Amino acid sequence: MINMSRLAGYSRQDIRNIVLLLKQAYQTSNLTINYQSRPVVLFLGTLISTFGLGVVFTIRSALNKYKEHVTNRRLNRPNLIRQSSTVLKNGSREILIPKGKNSFTRIIIPKPSLDQYAADKYLYKDFVTQQKYLQKTIFNSKFLNQIAIIWRILIPKFNNKNTSLLLSQCFFLILRTWLSLLVAKLDGQLVKNLIGGNGKKFARDLIYWLLIAFPASYTNAAIKYLENRLALSFRTNLTRYIHDMYLDNVMAYYKISLNGSDIENIDQYITNDVTRFCESICGLFSSMGKPFVDLIFFSVYLRDNLGTGAIVGIFTNYFITAMLLKKATPKFGKLSSEKTHLEGQYFNQHLNLMTNSEEIGFYKGSVIEKTKLSESFGRLYKHLGKETNISFYYSVLEDYVLKYTWSAWGYIFAGLPVFLDELWPADKKDQSEKSKEVNQRQNMRQFIINKRLMLSLADAGSRLMYSIKDVSELTGYTERVFNLLTQLHKVHSPRFDFGSELGIKDIRGTIQKNYQNGIRFEHIPVIIPSKEGSENEPLIKDLSFLVSHNKNLLILGANGCGKTSIARIIAGLWPLYRGLLSKPDDDDIFYLPQKAYFTTGNLRDQIIYPHSYSDMLEMGYNDDYLYHILREVKLEYLLKREGNFNVVKDWKDVLSGGEKQRMSLARVLFKKPKLVILDESTNAVSTDVEDYLFELLQRKSITFITLSHRPLLMKYHDYIMEIDQEETKFHDLTSEENLKSIDNEINDIQAKLSQVEKWEKRLADIELYLDGKYDDIKEPQVDNSKKPMIGV
Repeated sequence: MINMSRLAGYSRQDIRNIVLLLKQAYQTSNLTINYQSRPVVLFLGTLISTFGLGVVFTIRSALNKYKEHVTNRRLNRPNLIRQSSTVLKNGSREILIPKGKNSFTRIIIPKPSLDQYAADKYLYKDFVTQQKYLQKTIFNSKFLNQIAIIWRILIPKFNNKNTSLLLSQCFFLILRTWLSLLVAKLDGQLVKNLIGGNGKKFARDLIYWLLIAFPASYTNAAIKYLENRLALSFRTNLTRYIHDMYLDNVMAYYKISLNGSDIENIDQYITNDVTRFCESICGLFSSMGKPFVDLIFFSVYLRDNLGTGAIVGIFTNYFITAMLLKKATPKFGKLSSEKTHLEGQYFNQHLNLMTNSEEIGFYKGSVIEKTKLSESFGRLYKHLGKETNISFYYSVLEDYVLKYTWSAWGYIFAGLPVFLDELWPADKKDQSEKSKEVNQRQNMRQFIINKRLMLSLADAGSRLMYSIKDVSELTGYTERVFNLLTQLHKVHSPRFDFGSELGIKDIRGTIQKNYQNGIRFEHIPVIIPSKEGSENEPLIKDLSFLVSHNKNLLILGANGCGKTSIARIIAGLWPLYRGLLSKPDDDDIFYLPQKAYFTTGNLRDQIIYPHSYSDMLEMGYNDDYLYHILREVKLEYLLKREGNFNVVKDWKDVLSGGEKQRMSLARVLFKKPKLVILDESTNAVSTDVEDYLFELLQRKSITFITLSHRPLLMKYHDYIMEIDQEETKFHDLTSEENLKSIDNEINDIQAKLSQVEKWEKRLADIELYLDGKYDDIKEPQVDNSKKPMIGV
């Protein structure tokens, strides 16, 4: 009931307005929602699907935890700071990642197909030849051909997880475009109801707006999520593919520096460039896929409202603009590639400073290192400034054309139906004021819809134009990743078969493995790998020797004569150009290089390297056995000094030079090889410790080849080979002839030593004579006929 006394002060028009507001409020209070409408169905569908996915992921997580629990009970392994991978019987790799106390996450990486790598090798090998041939065709794109080859790695087969991620992203891209159409229609309906003063419909459509906002926001988040997941999955596939070739028994990580490639800072290629490539290609798919779908959907809808001519005009404008921007677009791919290269140089300059900080400190080399860093940063700064200037001018042109020019055309085409209806109405005489008002509201609604769609269409076209820059940057990343894969395939050969185009050619040597009678060299030249190949000047022209089993060899020579090069040939690091090399199996040979290497990890990892903790357990060893090894090399005090086997430190800085060499010998005792090659491996320990270590190897019946410049080590060896000016002299220290020559040399030395007193007396007499003390000279008690004459 309305109190009439309170309305006394209001005019009649104010009372009418109040009644109208109350009426609208009453209509709003009786608002009815159509539960079969699209906004409601989409909102409920999104909620139900989200709940269903949550249930599925919860069940899967529970199953994974159960499998992990079963795996942990089966393994019964202690929780370590670092857990390495294990190769299973089927060739797959098992990685156990610690999650907590006695809890692991088990990841299985399938065994790589060597046949696949061999087949892919020809794709990269023949790429340059194919490009020369395809240049004569009408349509050819080096970038698209490179992407097509790399795509085999990103999605190796159709029933792959990446395929489902890609298809899911396509689905959500189409769904987002369809939702954009619904939002545009709903936006026009809201404006129509607002102008018409229909509060009930306005409130209903506002509720629809809030409901449809949830699936629209969910779709946008899903597209971003799928883009990130796809980029991570692409990176995983590509990184595993690279690691399988880069880090295997073929040792491509070492050979890639010998093949004359233009790859510098390969770590940046594998980490930074692969990441940027995967993120760029997934981002480009999303940034180009959504505008492309928008162009199709919005064009079809606008064609019904604006006509075919308007759509033709719009796309003509897009085409002309694209041609102009393409000509005006700088070479962003080349700029990005050069920027990445300069960033790698600057990063590695810092890395070199951190790695060798102590040596630089001893030399007081701060000034020269600062100069090098400044020069490296100066080149990077100059390039970044150039790239910034180029991007500025291009951005001005791009924004003016795409944002404002296209928007102006959008307003023109969106307003054409309205202006045409005003100029040529259907029936001007029969139009009443009410019908005109209805037409105005209808035109306003249609203009809002057309305007929103035109702006969306312009935005889609502008994003396609913006993607030209993204494509150019992706071209640079693709070029670097493809170059990396090409070089890896070239060096991924056990016989250094890189091809004549790299200069490493004429590799005709033969390697005989599983040789049980020791090690044998037959007419082998020691040549440093280079572009000249076998034509390069050899360090040793013709090397031939035979070391029998359980016999030890000492190779003597000055620095740079080729001692370490012999070890490189035995290990397979250098190619065998000619001759025959017979050696035991690679698993039976252990190498100790001049510079001892210490991996990231605990003290246990340093002893068992290159084995993992899982390997040690499978071999039946434990920490007590490692303590026994440390005691044998006189390093047991490290446990007391450092704590225990699980302590993680930077061991290359913690251990002294002598401790590093004794730790290397501890690895030999753990490995128990048939043959060990020692390259200056005892020059940092004292003489008594050196004697003890060589005697320890002899007691363990481990055959060793020692590379050194110290002849005193021959007492531990059976053979000695001297390298002098490209010539070699081989001696058997155990032969009867050599023993006789040694005995004769000993007799000669003893005979000379027996004359020491006589020559000392003679020296004293000469000194007295020179001082003029003739009277003090005592005549020697010898025969006068043999008396020496002094003076003239």
